[in-house]
Amino acid sequence: MLRWIWKYSVKANKIAQTRLMAFILTFCGGFIDAYTYMLRGHTLSAGQTGNIIFFATSLANGNLTGMINRGLTIIGFILGLILVTLLKRYAKNAYWRIFEMIPLIVVSIVLGFLPTSIPNYFIVPITAFGMAMQSGAFRKIEGLGYSNVFTSGNLRKTVLSWSSFYINGDESEKQPAQNYTLLVVAFTTGAVISALLQKMFQVRAIWIASCILVIVNLVYGLMIFRSVNDNGQN
Repeated sequence: MLRWIWKYSVKANKIAQTRLMAFILTFCGGFIDAYTYMLRGHTLSAGQTGNIIFFATSLANGNLTGMINRGLTIIGFILGLILVTLLKRYAKNAYWRIFEMIPLIVVSIVLGFLPTSIPNYFIVPITAFGMAMQSGAFRKIEGLGYSNVFTSGNLRKTVLSWSSFYINGDESEKQPAQNYTLLVVAFTTGAVISALLQKMFQVRAIWIASCILVIVNLVYGLMIFRSVNDNGQN
């Protein structure tokens, strides 16, 4: 499998846009979002549409803690996206995406050690920051824009692409429809597995996502290294 991914990636010169990469990152996005919602104050680390609604609800009910938690999470997500833009602009090599995945990896590892008694406004905003960086670093699957940390946009594109394919007979929409369907399945699967594992491992369940992200980052770094070396030899 890894050899196939490597050959495809070098040929297309778009390692970060492979289906498998998008699937794994989106799976982890669903996993972590479900984790923070269920165990860290019913706040979505990446789904800021939901957090805005939660913030408004907390405001209406006079829930100051809820307002702080959701408000800081939204700010953390925004700051993560800004930092992605800055790093991409000033990056001097091909490894910039690796560094942008590190915050989420570190945060997810640390979260597994922290009890639920710790106030969530110390935890979820930094998780949102890491999720935003991952989302900003990996934004395309085979040339198509997508999100790997929430799924509303992917679901919308899935329905529109399949509709164009079946109703309008547009063959060009078949591959996008398949890709977006894959992403919706990945996010949903990640969320479901996260919910199930939390019953057994509680806060430590997030280490599953941590391990996956570490492996992905190492493999991605190796593929970039080989790609850079091959290009240098040609």
